[in-house]
Amino acid sequence: MCFASLPVAGRLAMQGHIGPAAIVLARMSGGALVFALIAWRRGVLRIDKRDLPALFGCSILGVAANQTLFVQGLARSTATNATVLGSTIPVFTALVAITLGREPVHPRRLIGIAVAFSGVAVLVGADNLSLSSGHLLGSAMILLNSLCYGTYLVVVRPLAEKYDPLGLIAWLFILGVPLVLPLGLIEFARTPAFHASDIGYFAFLIAVPTVSAYGLVQVALRRTESSLVAAYIYLQPVIATVGAMFLLDEQPTLRTAICGVIVLFGVWLAARRAR
Repeated sequence: MCFASLPVAGRLAMQGHIGPAAIVLARMSGGALVFALIAWRRGVLRIDKRDLPALFGCSILGVAANQTLFVQGLARSTATNATVLGSTIPVFTALVAITLGREPVHPRRLIGIAVAFSGVAVLVGADNLSLSSGHLLGSAMILLNSLCYGTYLVVVRPLAEKYDPLGLIAWLFILGVPLVLPLGLIEFARTPAFHASDIGYFAFLIAVPTVSAYGLVQVALRRTESSLVAAYIYLQPVIATVGAMFLLDEQPTLRTAICGVIVLFGVWLAARRAR
């Protein structure tokens, strides 16, 4: 639910005069501050210096590159492209996990992933997926974002089992801030005075699709397999569609209801195998 709010809130913010790099920097710096304060108060901010290279790599894949590629791709493509291509994260997660030998092959989980993906594709209208030259760069960035985050969900598991979830995510954000700082500062410098609504967007983007979403994912990774965590990504298009109905006055359709059931059934299949 938290991650599903990002496309809507991000689109609304970018419709004004807030650039994508500024959104990424705000989410990164805000998330780093909040997570670091919570982890410090809980006494879980200490790490083994030998894990710094692994932490930095996970920070690139799961935070800096993930956020930058998605938001920049969203600004250069269409909502349909972003939803369809972003839904490939569980596919990349399962493939990477199997390739690296981190997880066994679960036929029912693979079937569930395929069923959920088919529901997402029909829901957003995969037949309208545009790969024209005008959208090719944005589509490629979103697809690369999916590969980065799917890989992150697999390679971060050893760290997730070793460290407290909030302590780990705090370090991932802290190490990621310098990576997005240059472009973010340039965009902030070029932005005119912010309005009250802009501050509200920034606060929401930090609190909900950043702090809440990433924190909950880290907690989940300590309790189940990476591919199962990724499977729940298929719920995002359904939740985002429902949100658009209320916030954008879009009328629900029969296709929306049917596809929602298909996606939920696919996620249920993927989750059932792990119990």
